[in-house]
Amino acid sequence: MESTLPMHDVPSKPPRPGRLRRPVLVATAVAGLVAAVLGGLLVAVTATTPAFYRARLDAGATAGAEQAARRLITKVVGLQAAAKRAGPWEAAITENELNAWLALDLPRNHAGLLPTGVTAPRIELSDHLVWLGVRVGVGPLSAVVSCGLEIRLREANQVECTVADARVGAVPVPRGPLLHALAARLEPLGLMAEIRRGDGRSVLVVTLPAGIGPAARRCTIEALAVAPGELLMAGETKEGR
Repeated sequence: MESTLPMHDVPSKPPRPGRLRRPVLVATAVAGLVAAVLGGLLVAVTATTPAFYRARLDAGATAGAEQAARRLITKVVGLQAAAKRAGPWEAAITENELNAWLALDLPRNHAGLLPTGVTAPRIELSDHLVWLGVRVGVGPLSAVVSCGLEIRLREANQVECTVADARVGAVPVPRGPLLHALAARLEPLGLMAEIRRGDGRSVLVVTLPAGIGPAARRCTIEALAVAPGELLMAGETKEGR
């Protein structure tokens, strides 16, 4: 009878420390790189505030802010009344009046006009450019969204808007979707908004309604200018036919 010897599994050799160390180092390096990129992006989004927005953030605390906000309301009411009467009309609205109204009257009396999570809108007026800035979010997870719109009068009652720049913090955002979102906001207000292509860029063309009042008077905007610190408009209202 043959004797059978018990078979024992040959123990596998433990991996060498060097073989484990390299994948761990690579994974750690990749994780560190991802964390650094995400951290840098978070800082760029949340910690960057445009200079124009910073300079106008305290518009409600400046001397004469209450009076400036009231002047804007008076000018808008007067412009609405003038546009409904036959004859020429004109208006000049200053940047200080706009920002005083945004800082004081908007949150006090018209807070529902802003979407949830959007606060402290501010405006800068420069040559043909309107710079808009708002804070979106809450606390440390908030960021300033800014946009520069180049605005020109294309023809009577037709305004052309082009996005010069748009950012969340310091991070650029696509301009096309922004124009489409702006067009969607304008259409419920009775404005005809259309996206067109020109000179290799998208342009938003807004057509203003002409008929105003029960007599359907025709109101025409004949001049529109964005100057440093001021918005100028002029036009004429004619009796309906």
